[in-house]
Parts: sequence; C-alpha cells; structure tokens
Amino acid sequence: MSDWLPGKCLVIIPAYNEAENIAGVLDELRQVTPWVDVVVIDDGSRDKTAEIAAHHGAVVLRHPFNLRYGAALQTGFKYAVRYGYDYVIQFDGDGQHDPANILDMARAMKDTCADIVIGSRFVDNKKHTNWMRGLGIKIFSLLIKLLTRQDVADPTSGLQLLNRRVFSFYSRPNQFPVDFPDANVLVLMILAGFRVTERPASIRERLHGESMHTGLKVVKYLATMMYSIFIAIIKGRAYRKVLAVNAEGSHSR
Repeated sequence: MSDWLPGKCLVIIPAYNEAENIAGVLDELRQVTPWVDVVVIDDGSRDKTAEIAAHHGAVVLRHPFNLRYGAALQTGFKYAVRYGYDYVIQFDGDGQHDPANILDMARAMKDTCADIVIGSRFVDNKKHTNWMRGLGIKIFSLLIKLLTRQDVADPTSGLQLLNRRVFSFYSRPNQFPVDFPDANVLVLMILAGFRVTERPASIRERLHGESMHTGLKVVKYLATMMYSIFIAIIKGRAYRKVLAVNAEGSHSR
C-alpha cells in the first residue's frame, strides 16, 4: 500500500459482550486492511466474544472482569509498546466503524504529520446522534476550542489513529482514564503539545447490543467528563513543560 504509513500497525478493539458483532467487524477489517494486526481486548464479557474473536484470527487479551472502556484500550496500548508497533488504530467492536475510513486517516497522518487523527462523524457530513449526546458533543467541542484554540468537531469519536509517541504516552500508569477517554484526553494532549487533526468518517447504526451511552449513563458521562476536563487542563500544561525540557535535553546531546 503506497498510501499506507511505514512501519507496523495494530488495530485495538475493546469489546464487552460483542459476540453478535465481533465476527463481522474482524472479517471486514481483514478484507479492507489485511496488512494490519488486530488485538481484541475482551473486557470481562459474559458471552462468547473472546472465543469468536480468536476463531476469526484476532489476538485476544482477556480481562477477568469488566474494567471499562479506557482500561481496555490501555491494555492494548501496553501490548503495542511491548511488541514494537509504530501505529495504533482504536476501533470499536460494535460494527459502527467502517474500515475504509482508516485509509484516509493514514493519508492524513502522512500529509499533516499529526500525532492523532480522529475519524469524525461531523466533518463534511450531516451525521447526527441522539439529542442529549449531540448536545454534549457540541459543548465539549466548544470547551476544547476555548481551552486549546483548536477546532475538534467530534471529540467523542472512538475511531482514532495514533502514532507511537501518543500510545506510548497513554500506556504509562495513570496517564489514561479507565472509563471515558474522550474530550478530556484531547484537551490534555493538545495542551501538552501533541498535534491533532480530523478526517470524515462514516458511522453505522449498531445492529446488536446496547451502547455504553444510554439512559442515565449519559448524565454520568457528562458529569465525569466535565470534571476530567478540569484535571486535563492542569496536567496538560504541566506535561507541555516537561516534554519541552526533555526535547531540549535530547537536542543538546
């Protein structure tokens, strides 16, 4: 693939009770991006998610119980660091993401030298979500703009392409939230000096199972995110200074 990034790429799929969806996700990934490796993080599923994923060719890492979405992703980041991957793609296991979008995201990373490329539902398309979640996304986009001076149309997208600098950062203890790694993480990373861009991505309706953003879970999500963004402001500015000092030290050697 001449348009693809140089180096090893790993797709990380956090999965919790996705037995009805995971086979289709893995088969489509193999058809569209056969050159990438795939690891499924079975986050304490009570169904056959792990068995089905292994049968369809994925490496499967299993949590003994449900540690939540962010913790599952961090397990994948640690795996990527350990086995020397250069790029990581966050990809959901519910069938809502289209693997074809990964190709455009890879081209964007090459063209812009971004550290993070977000597959956005709200760039150059009219995709909507339920009204409460849509309102939350607009609020978070506004907050990111006010805090970082950067436009991010879809700060809650689970489809992201990360370079080694980013996922190595995420893999360290206490560097990545265990529950909702969304706008709070982007605020942290932008303030710390990482480069973020977006590319249009299609989103499909979930065919089976239940989203983690339904009912009262949405209220909890919004409250948790507001608090986490406040913490991210403090940490992001501190990290920027540390990273700048480290960079100066490496140049002086």
